[in-house]
Amino acid sequence: MPQMLHDVWQELADYRFPPEACLVNYYAGEAKMGLHQDKDEEDFAAPVLSVSLGDTGIFRLGGTSRKDPTEKLELKSGDVVLLGGVDRLAYHGIDRIIPGTSGLIAEGGRFNLTLRRVTKPK
Repeated sequence: MPQMLHDVWQELADYRFPPEACLVNYYAGEAKMGLHQDKDEEDFAAPVLSVSLGDTGIFRLGGTSRKDPTEKLELKSGDVVLLGGVDRLAYHGIDRIIPGTSGLIAEGGRFNLTLRRVTKPK
């Protein structure tokens, strides 16, 4: 994992142990990701931190129940979302991508880099 991502984690995550994994999702064209929780990790005390790169994504964020109300946020290239504390298990997803909003990726689209701890620290 690049040092730059470790630096973002150290600056924003408020968690003393480093991330163990970086999940990379690429969204092109009409790609979406439905509402979900990130709950495959062993320790929910560790936050989940994501970095948006490329075209703007319409991000939907709700509560810890699928039926909770949600709000939409525009995530532009360089934006960071941190889900921690009571929001660690918030439902979230990507409604759509707004093509042509960034020149970062030649073919367009959006990358999302999600940093996380996988195991409980020892």
